[in-house]
Amino acid sequence: MPAKNDFSCDDLLRLIGLQVSYHGHHCEIIELIDDCSLVLQQLETGSNIQPSQYGEGHRAVPVTYTVPVFDAEGELHPELIAAGLAEALRQHLADTR
Repeated sequence: MPAKNDFSCDDLLRLIGLQVSYHGHHCEIIELIDDCSLVLQQLETGSNIQPSQYGEGHRAVPVTYTVPVFDAEGELHPELIAAGLAEALRQHLADTR
C-alpha cells in the first residue's frame, strides 16, 4: 500500500506503550498487527470472559480494541480519525523523531 501520510507501519512500532483515550476509555497501545492495525487494551476496570477453544468461558481478560490505522488507499482510516487518535499519534511521532 502506498503511504499517503506522515508515517509508515514501521513508525507505528514506537507507539507501543502509549496511553490514549479511545471512545471515552483510557487505553494503552499494546500491539501492532501486521496489517497496520493497533491493538488497544483498556486500562480501566472491566473485563471480558475469554472462551476456550470449545467456547466455554473460564478466564477474565482485559477489554481490547483493534483499530485500523490505514484504509485501502493508504490514508488514515476514518475510525482512527473519528476516535481522535490521529492527532495524538501524529504528535507522539513528531516528539520522538
